[in-house]
Amino acid sequence: MSDSTKNETKNPGTFFPQPGNKKHLKKMDLLAWHQRTGKKIMQIFRWDLQLHFFWGFILTLTGVYWTPLLTSGIVVTVVKEFLDLWSKDHWSWGDFWWGIIGSFFALAFLNTLGVL
Repeated sequence: MSDSTKNETKNPGTFFPQPGNKKHLKKMDLLAWHQRTGKKIMQIFRWDLQLHFFWGFILTLTGVYWTPLLTSGIVVTVVKEFLDLWSKDHWSWGDFWWGIIGSFFALAFLNTLGVL
């Protein structure tokens, strides 16, 4: 067994061919790749935006128990943003749109189940 083969077996990882030369394999540290990818994803889908999405989604799902609550995700999102505008002089379009998208996803989900 050559030295390079021994080193490769000590540190298991994922192997990807180098562009242009398929004979040589480049070892990529899976943990480092996962951390870089996670940071990029979290820059796009920030925690506060995820919170607004799930609030809109879950509040709209409560419409299963009482039909007027189907609009609760949208109403709460709009009211929350107006309160932010009033108290902080700031309207966050990201919060608004992710809350609305969460509500529409919940409505689509309920529609596929035949509840609506």
